[in-house]
Amino acid sequence: MDRFNVSFLSKKNQLLLLVLITIGLNFNTLFNSYALDDGVVMTENSCVEKGFKGIPEILTKDLFYGFDKTSGDLSEARYRPFTLIIFAVEHQFFGENPLVSHLINVLLFTLLIVLLYELLNDHIFKNKNNYISFISCLLFAFHPIHTEVIANVKSRDEIIAFIFIISLLLMFFKYVNMPKKKYLVIGSLFFFIALLTRESALTFIAVVPLCLFYFSNSSVKRSLLLSIPLLIVSMGYLYIRHVIINDAQATGTIVSTNILNAPFLYATPSEAFATKVFILLKYIGLLIFPHPLSFDYGFNQIPYIDIFSFRFILSALTLILLILPAIKLIGQKSIYSFCILYFFITISIVSNFVVDVGTPLSERFLFQPSLAFCIVLAALYTQFISRSKFLVQGTLLIILIAFSIKTIARNSVWKNNETLALTDVNSATNSERVNHYAMELYILKANAENVPQLKNELFRKAVFHGERTLSIYPVNPVVIMELGTAYYGLGDYFKTANLWIKNKKLIPDDPKATYWLTFLSDMLYKQGNGFLEQGNAEGANKCFKSAVGLNEKNVEALYNLGGSYLIIKDTIQASKIWEQVKIMSPDHPFKKEDFIKGK
Repeated sequence: MDRFNVSFLSKKNQLLLLVLITIGLNFNTLFNSYALDDGVVMTENSCVEKGFKGIPEILTKDLFYGFDKTSGDLSEARYRPFTLIIFAVEHQFFGENPLVSHLINVLLFTLLIVLLYELLNDHIFKNKNNYISFISCLLFAFHPIHTEVIANVKSRDEIIAFIFIISLLLMFFKYVNMPKKKYLVIGSLFFFIALLTRESALTFIAVVPLCLFYFSNSSVKRSLLLSIPLLIVSMGYLYIRHVIINDAQATGTIVSTNILNAPFLYATPSEAFATKVFILLKYIGLLIFPHPLSFDYGFNQIPYIDIFSFRFILSALTLILLILPAIKLIGQKSIYSFCILYFFITISIVSNFVVDVGTPLSERFLFQPSLAFCIVLAALYTQFISRSKFLVQGTLLIILIAFSIKTIARNSVWKNNETLALTDVNSATNSERVNHYAMELYILKANAENVPQLKNELFRKAVFHGERTLSIYPVNPVVIMELGTAYYGLGDYFKTANLWIKNKKLIPDDPKATYWLTFLSDMLYKQGNGFLEQGNAEGANKCFKSAVGLNEKNVEALYNLGGSYLIIKDTIQASKIWEQVKIMSPDHPFKKEDFIKGK
C-alpha cells in the first residue's frame, strides 16, 4: 500500500483539494434557472414567499400546503418544515434568485464533503491509511447520480438531512471515545433536525449502532443501547407528524387512486413484489453505470414484471448473494459487509416495500446509499494498489474522468425545464411524466414562434409526445386537453374536437374545458358554413356534427347539421335533428329551401 500514498498531502490540504474539486464540478449549476418542482418549495410556495412571517405556517402544515393549500394525495403527504424554513429565510433576504439558490446548494454539498471526510478519516478509517477516506469522498463528490440533488433546488433537503446525519454520527463517536452526555444530547438534536428535513433519516436508528459496532470498540449490546435516544426522538417526531398531517394521511387509510402517484396501483401483488426487487438491482446498476439518467422513472418507464421473469430471478439471486455473505461477515467487521448492510438499510425506506413513496425509482434516493458504493471502490483501490499500481490508478483515473464528464454535462441539463424535459424524453421514452412535459414545452415554444413552418413543426413534435403520453396513460384529462390544443395549433379541429369531447366525459364540470369546448364548437360551426358555401355537404356535415358534439346547446350548428343531412338526401336523419331544434328553440325559423338549393 505504501507504493501509492497521498500522505504528502496533509489533512488540511486534502480537505482543500476536495473543496476545490466539489465546487469546480458543480460550478456550472450557478447559471441554471429554477426547474421542475422548485416551485413547490420556492417560486410558487406562498408560505416561503412570506419570508420570516411564513415560518409559523410552515411549522404547522405539511410540505405541500403553501404550494396548493391542500395536503394532496397520501403519497404527497410530507412534514419537512426545516427545509422550508431555510427557503423562507433565503427568500426573506434574496427573493427569488436562482443564482443564490444554486450557490447555497453547492456550498452545502461542499460542507457535506468536508464533514464526510472528517467522519471517515477520524472514525471509520481511523487506523488505516488516510487516502481511503480521501478517495471515498472524491468518488462521492464526482458521482453523477448526485446531480439531481445538487442541481435541483428542491432537493436541498437531501443535502441538509445528510449533513445533520453525519454530524449525529460524529457526536456519537465522540461519546464512545469520551462518554459525556452532551454529545448524546447534541447528536439526538441533530437527528431530530434531520427528521424534520427528510423522513428517510429514520433509517439511521439502525445505521448508527451498525457504525458504532463496526468502527469502534462498542459491543453489540452497547451499540444497540446507544440507539435508544434516537428511537425516542423518532417517536416524538412521528407523533408531531401525526398531529400536523391529518389522521387519514398519517396512518395511510387513504390510498391514492392516481397511477402517477401510486406506481404499483395496477400491479398484482406478485408483480409489485417482483418489480420492486428488480428496481433494487437497478439502483445498484445506476451506481455502477450512471447512464442514462432521467428526472423521472415513473409510470410506465419501468414496466411491471412477474416472479417468473428472468429479470426478477436475476435480481433476487443477486440481492441474496449480496445480503447473505454480508450478514455472515458481521462478526469479522468486514468493510464490504458494512457497506452492503448500510446500502440496504438506507435504501429500504424509499424502496416502496416499507411505504409507498409515489415513484418506483428516483436518483435522489441514492444520495445517502451511494456512500456505500464509494467506500467499496475506495477499499478495493487500497486493497489492490500494491499488486498493480498502474492498472489500479489508471482505472480510478478513468472512473473519475468519466464521472466528471457526466456530472458536468448532467448539471447543464438541469439548466431549466426545457433542457431537462427535451433531453430526458430521449432516454425515458416510456415515462408518462417526461413525455407530458415535452409536449407542454413544445406547445409553449410553438405559441411563441412567429415563423409558420417552424410553428407547425413544433406543434407536430407536441402531438408526437402527446400521443405517446396518452398511449402510456389514456385517461389523464390534462394531457387530453393539451394534446387537443396541439392539434388545434395544426388546424386539425376534428381531432381537437374528439379529444376535448373525451375530456368532457372525464370531467364534465370543468369550467375551463367547457369554455374551450364552446369556443371550438363555434369555430367548427363557421367552418361548416364555409363548406356549405363551397357545396361540400359531406365536409359541412362532419363539422356540424363535431360542433354539436362539443356543445350540444349550439342550436345553429344543430340546425345546419340537419340541413347538411337534407342536402345529402338523408331526410330521416334531417327530420330527427330538426325535431330536436324545435324542442330546444321553438321559435327557430326553418328554411328547408335554402339547403335544397345548396346554401
